[in-house]
Amino acid sequence: MRKLADLRNHILANVPALKKNPDKLLTFIEDGNIEFWQGTNLSHNYTLPVRLIVTDYAGDVDEIIIPILSWLMVREPGSDPQNTISFEAELLNNNSYDISITVNITERVIVKTTEAGLDVEHVLPEPPLEMNSDAQWQIIADLHGLTEPVDGDD
Repeated sequence: MRKLADLRNHILANVPALKKNPDKLLTFIEDGNIEFWQGTNLSHNYTLPVRLIVTDYAGDVDEIIIPILSWLMVREPGSDPQNTISFEAELLNNNSYDISITVNITERVIVKTTEAGLDVEHVLPEPPLEMNSDAQWQIIADLHGLTEPVDGDD
């Protein structure tokens, strides 16, 4: 369940109030499921309703939600926007809340049999490579067996 740790680390790194007080972020998995296939294949998928509880939070809720959404964009790219995230909040006083956020995530586990035993790999989608908008491009065209650089300015 590496995605839970990855999500927690992402939130702590991107929410300044929680970075200062990480004990205010509690994380749980409630009613998780494991999808597996009969036979000799031990690969499986975890379906994890992750409960994030932020206690005594005095900031704007968007400071928590936006990092979660940015994490989902990378780590759960096919998630259903209507059913992936929900929340509840309790107003403690005029300045702070207890916030409970549920994020539905999946984690794929590939298990391969090797001579040494079992090789277990948890698959986490990697962030996409970002295009450098300032990059200089050069196209090389092969014209009748001759390779010549073609400038992009022509």
